[in-house]
Amino acid sequence: MNFSLLRVLLWGLAYLLLLEGVLEIRAHSRGFDTIAFGSFQRQNVAKTETPLPPTSTLAALASDTPEKTTGEMRYWIASSSHAEDSYLSRDIIFPSRLEILLQRPGATITVINASHAGMDIEANRGDLESRGAREKPDVVILYQMSTQITKLSKQLLSGKQPRSSKKKESDSPKPMPQPSWIAQGYEHTSLYALLKGNISNRLTGQRVLADSLGEQADRVFETQVKEFVHSARKVGAEPVLCTFATSHTKKNLPDVPGEVTDFLFRYNVYLSLSGWFETITRFNQTLKRVADEEHIRLVDLDLVVSGHPEYFRDFVHFTPEGHQKVAETIYAGLQTELPQRFASETSNAH
Repeated sequence: MNFSLLRVLLWGLAYLLLLEGVLEIRAHSRGFDTIAFGSFQRQNVAKTETPLPPTSTLAALASDTPEKTTGEMRYWIASSSHAEDSYLSRDIIFPSRLEILLQRPGATITVINASHAGMDIEANRGDLESRGAREKPDVVILYQMSTQITKLSKQLLSGKQPRSSKKKESDSPKPMPQPSWIAQGYEHTSLYALLKGNISNRLTGQRVLADSLGEQADRVFETQVKEFVHSARKVGAEPVLCTFATSHTKKNLPDVPGEVTDFLFRYNVYLSLSGWFETITRFNQTLKRVADEEHIRLVDLDLVVSGHPEYFRDFVHFTPEGHQKVAETIYAGLQTELPQRFASETSNAH
């Protein structure tokens, strides 16, 4: 190998390392695990937040919540990037808007935003169980689904071979070779994640994808929701479930914008667009059934917010107007009469 070729390769490697460094910083700042920074220490997020006006606590994160005072009412928001939203300032997201709506003369209201990008229901439950006794929330509000669907898609569908109308009888599954440590290391880089996200969504659209996660996914989701409800009750809080809202619904098929499908296929290479709509519908029905069986409040965000693209910056994340609408809808739902059985349980507990 001559020196000029080696120099080109070294410059190329240096450029890739520089690009990876920039992407690592970008990914870490948005709450993702990286090679350079390791696992994101989510409990320290609040320490880097820009100071907020003293007029309101504006949805304090669990890590910077002071000790509960007498008469204080605390609301705990358990969600993912939908409620954290690194693209918007903290005073715009729906937990902060909800806290403003809940304020009333003579009352101390605190909304604790225990939501972080990448969290699923199990992570929300673990966070609540580990810190709930200390933070003492009175009401725990769960808003989760898309993260759960992506996780279940990988668990239940990744083992299936893509269906092909030209499959030969002689074809048989062959064991996949174990990737080298170099390949495994590359797959953990932020550059790989960026390239995969922008290329795989285009390739995925050409595959035959699953139109449903099946009944097993329904059972898993229901179990996870019920376990979360029980964990909320263990810390002495009233659980509240929210149905999941999206920018477009099954009614929009086949005229769903291309950017919506690109967004979905970037994160989920197993489930078709109709499969997404079908799963969201089924999981929302599960939430309603669990709320009815457990006699707890349900806020139907799907009914009020879904199908309004002006409320969304992508398929599942809100615009400022969307955050305000979500806050108003949750606020209205909290004003409804508490289901009788849980109302009596709460009064007995106190």
